Amino acid sequence: MTFSRKKTHMALVTITIIILALLSTYPAFSGHFFAINSDGQVHLARLESLYQALRSGRFPSLINFIGFDNHGIAVNAMYPWPTLLIFVIPRLLFQSPMLGLAVGFLLMNIFTLTNAYWLAKSLSKNRLVLWLGVLAYQFNSYHFELMFTRVAIGEAFGYAFLPLVIFGLFKIWKNDQLGIVWLAIGMGLVGNSHILSLLLFTILIAVLELIRIIRRKFTRREFKQLLLSAVISILMASYSLYNVITWGLNNKLVTPTPILLGMNPSYGLTNLLNNDITESSTGAHMGLAVTLLLIYLVAQLFSRPTGQWRYWTIGALSLWILAQDWINWPHFATTPVSLLQFTMRILTIVSLLIMIGLILFLNQVNWNSTATTIFAGLVIIFIGVSGVTQIHERAAQDFHWAQHHTQPTTLVKRRLIRHLTGRNYLANVNHMTMPDYHIQKDTVRTNPSFHPQTNQNFQLALQQNWRKVAFDWKGARQFKHFRATDQTVNFNITLKRQQSVKLPVVGYHHVNYQVIVNGKNTTFWHSGGQLKTKLTAGSNKVEVSISNESRHLGLFILSCFAYLISLGYVFFYRSRSRKDAQATRSGY
Repeated sequence: MTFSRKKTHMALVTITIIILALLSTYPAFSGHFFAINSDGQVHLARLESLYQALRSGRFPSLINFIGFDNHGIAVNAMYPWPTLLIFVIPRLLFQSPMLGLAVGFLLMNIFTLTNAYWLAKSLSKNRLVLWLGVLAYQFNSYHFELMFTRVAIGEAFGYAFLPLVIFGLFKIWKNDQLGIVWLAIGMGLVGNSHILSLLLFTILIAVLELIRIIRRKFTRREFKQLLLSAVISILMASYSLYNVITWGLNNKLVTPTPILLGMNPSYGLTNLLNNDITESSTGAHMGLAVTLLLIYLVAQLFSRPTGQWRYWTIGALSLWILAQDWINWPHFATTPVSLLQFTMRILTIVSLLIMIGLILFLNQVNWNSTATTIFAGLVIIFIGVSGVTQIHERAAQDFHWAQHHTQPTTLVKRRLIRHLTGRNYLANVNHMTMPDYHIQKDTVRTNPSFHPQTNQNFQLALQQNWRKVAFDWKGARQFKHFRATDQTVNFNITLKRQQSVKLPVVGYHHVNYQVIVNGKNTTFWHSGGQLKTKLTAGSNKVEVSISNESRHLGLFILSCFAYLISLGYVFFYRSRSRKDAQATRSGY
C-alpha cells in the first residue's frame, strides 16, 4: 500500500469510527436529557469536584466534599479519577455540564472502537471480518447497559481498554517488542479507571498464560516481557494504586456492598427477546444478534474440529455459563469473591472472547460475503441502538408522567430528578449518598455469618452495609450546610452551651485537615469515624478544609511521564521500522 493510499485508508477508518461513536452516543442524549441513575449521580458528584478543582487551578482532592451529603467521603481516593478527565476537560472548554457529559461518552466510544479496531486488525487482514468483529464488540447490548442504564463509568472504561490489553498481549506472544508497551498502557489505563476491572483483567491474563504454559508455548522471553510490562503499568497507575492502598491500610473502611448475585437465565432471556437493557444485576444480556453469533460459533464446534477460534469460543461459553445463577453464588458472599458483587461483570470478558472467536472463525472459512456481512452488521447496530432508544423513550415517558402528578411521592421525585438536564444537574450532584468508604464501626464483625435472605437481595445487603458506618446521623442533622467546594465545606450550628461536638465530616487518618470555627483555627481530634472539636455557646460557623500533599502530585506526574515516555517509544520504534523498510525497498 502506497503512502497516499495508506493516508486515505486511515482517514476513512477514522471517519468510520467517529460516525459509529456518534451513533452509539447520540440516542442517550436525544431530547436534550440523559436518564441518570444512582451510580450516575455518584459519578456526577465526582465530576463536579474535579471540575471545580481544575477551574480554580488546583490539583483534585481525594476527598469529596461535593455531594454525598457533604460529609467528605474519600470516593476519589478509592475510585480512580484520572480517566474521568475526558468528561471534565470538555466541560471546561464548553462551559456546559451536559455537553461535557455527552462529549465524554463520545470520546469513550471512540476509544472503545479504536482499541477494538486495532485488536481486530491484528487478527485479520479481511476488512469485512475485522469490522464485523468491531461492531459485535461495540454494539453489544451489555456495553450500552454499562454506559447508559447502569452508568458504570469505571467499568465502561474497562470495556473500552480491554481490547488494547489483549492487543498488547498478542504482540508479546508474537515476540513484538511493542507488545510490552501496549499491554502496559492498556493495564495502566484500566488501573486509572476501575480497580475491580484491573483485578479481573489480571486474572484473565494469568489464566491465558497458564494455558500457554500447559500447551508448552510459554517462554522465558515472554515471562520477561510480561514482567517488564507489569512494572511499566504499575508506574502508569502508581498514583491511583498508591491512593487505594494507603487509604485502605490507614483506615478501616466500609467496602462496597458485599453481595454476589448471579445472572438469572430466564429473566435474562426475557430481556433479551424484548431488547430491554433496563438496569438489572440478574437480567443483563449481550443482545440478540451477539448472542446468536455465540450460539452459531458453539454449533460450529461440533462440525469443525480444528482452529484457534475453538478455544476462544469455548472460553466465552464457559464464562457465560459460569455467570449464571446455576451456581449458588450467594454462598460466596462472605469470601473475597464478593468483590465482584454481580457475575454479569464477566460479560465484558465474554464479549471480547466472542469478538476474537468470531474473527478467527471467519478467517478460517475464508469469509468473503459482502452482502451478508453488511446485513449482519446493520442488525447488530440496530439492536444495540434500539435498546438505548427504547430505554431513553421510557425515561421520557416516566418524566412526563411525574410532571402530571402533583403528589410528591418518592417515585414522582425520583423520576423527576433522574431526567437529567442542565437545569437539575446540580440537584443530581447533591442527591446521592452511600455507605461505601465511610469509616467502619469497631464493633462490626469482620466475618459475618451467612444470611441467605440478605445475600440474595441487594437492598437488604445495602441496609446491612449502612449499619457498619461509624457516623452520628442524628448529630449531623443539627448542622446546616451552606457551602462546599472541592477542598472545603462550611456548616452553621447554634448551641445552648459550650461542648465537644462531632462535626458532620468523616475523619480519615493520615489526612491533613484544618478546622476553623468563627474565623479561628481550632484543635480537633478523631472520634467515632468523624472529626470532633469544641464549639462555643451561640452561633458557630464551621469550616473544614484539606490540603493536597506533594507526594500525590508527584505520583500523578510520574504516571503521566510513564505514559509520555511509552508513547514516545512507540512513535520512535515505528518511525525507525518504517525507515528500515523504506531502505530495504530502495536496495540500501
